[in-house]
Amino acid sequence: MREASFYEQMIPKIESKIRLEKDSILEVSQKNKLDMIIPSEGFKYKVIDIAGTYKYGSHEDQLDIDVKQLYERLNIVDYSEKNYFVKYIPIIDANENLQGVVMLYYQLKVTPIESSDTLLLKVGIPLILLTPFFYIILFTIIFVRRLSREIKLPLEQLMIATSFVRKKDLNFNINKYEKIREIQLLIEAFENMQSELSDSLQREWKLQKERKEAIAALAHDLRTPLTIIQGHVEGLEEAKKKGIDRFDRYLIVIKSNIQRAVKLVYDLNQTTLLENDFFQLDKKEFDPIYFFQGKMEEYEHWCMKEQVVFTGKLKDERSKKIDIFADSNRISQVLDNLFTNSLRFVQKGEISLNVLMTDDWLYIKMVDNGQGFEKGKEAKVFESFYQGITGESRRNGHAGLGLYIAKTIIDKHDGTIQAFNNEDGGATVSIKLPLY
Repeated sequence: MREASFYEQMIPKIESKIRLEKDSILEVSQKNKLDMIIPSEGFKYKVIDIAGTYKYGSHEDQLDIDVKQLYERLNIVDYSEKNYFVKYIPIIDANENLQGVVMLYYQLKVTPIESSDTLLLKVGIPLILLTPFFYIILFTIIFVRRLSREIKLPLEQLMIATSFVRKKDLNFNINKYEKIREIQLLIEAFENMQSELSDSLQREWKLQKERKEAIAALAHDLRTPLTIIQGHVEGLEEAKKKGIDRFDRYLIVIKSNIQRAVKLVYDLNQTTLLENDFFQLDKKEFDPIYFFQGKMEEYEHWCMKEQVVFTGKLKDERSKKIDIFADSNRISQVLDNLFTNSLRFVQKGEISLNVLMTDDWLYIKMVDNGQGFEKGKEAKVFESFYQGITGESRRNGHAGLGLYIAKTIIDKHDGTIQAFNNEDGGATVSIKLPLY
């Protein structure tokens, strides 16, 4: 076999012989001599004079060429049709003047030395080219069959496990698999998901149970004031028939139980509203100084009626005294829930509201000297329907939703809320909110 550049390596020798012949080769009579200089195998040529006129040659193309093209392509290699390269060899006369060119056509390709090599070339090259693909296909078939056997069992286990999960039955085990690391990692990830899903379902079932119990208790609590109201209304009707005046005394009881029933229903409605995925805060800019001063005046007046000492402290450390951006109605609702919660337990004690504003944060503390929270249960007070051990709040017409509602509102403001007992007695609820 001959290398691809075999004919190209012959060009310098051909070019040297053409230069020796000078401009005599422009004559058609010199064709035989030029045929001896340029081998017929692997080469074709055209002789062109200085005017671009075709003189003779072995190439099928006998067209003239443009004179400008002739000058531009002297001593360069050009590329033509049919995968031929063209070398423009100048024809120089005795006075070193250009008289024409020999356009030498050749190809760069592997060629057989003998005719027997042609068959070998036609058969051998495709075999050589196809051999890698054959091995790739063979390896792929073997690999896929082996991989199929390796992953069939663990995948079947995962499919069975998936059917258990669909039925909400998480009590199943998956055999360990160590042959393929990726499959092992997949099984471990599935087991972790199983564990997390089991814990989540347990929490959900527990929460549903607690909600059912709390709603049942609320229904019972709601039935109690309604029964009292119904009894007193019937008592008023009976008293009227007998001419007995019980209106003022019964009216107080009826009014008190109506307020109790309304409070229970209101808390339940607020919880449902805040837990809704479509609920959005109505954030607006408002003056925090005016807002908190108004709330402190309201709580002070309220405490005076309950014979409770109220203290309000408002400290503004902001460099710019501008409005803040929040839902003032919901913040007011949070403060009211914290205040009424403290007011129920102080029993003629003390309540203080401390507010601190910095450039970035709003800090609020509601402090009382009442009985405090149940020790070790401070975090649970923010759970819905939480009543502590005694459940005294529910018997007084409270559903255990006030602090839960407060936490939900603070969370939606991207803030934090905490509850803890004071060292000298009483309880504190602390809030931290971003100002802008």
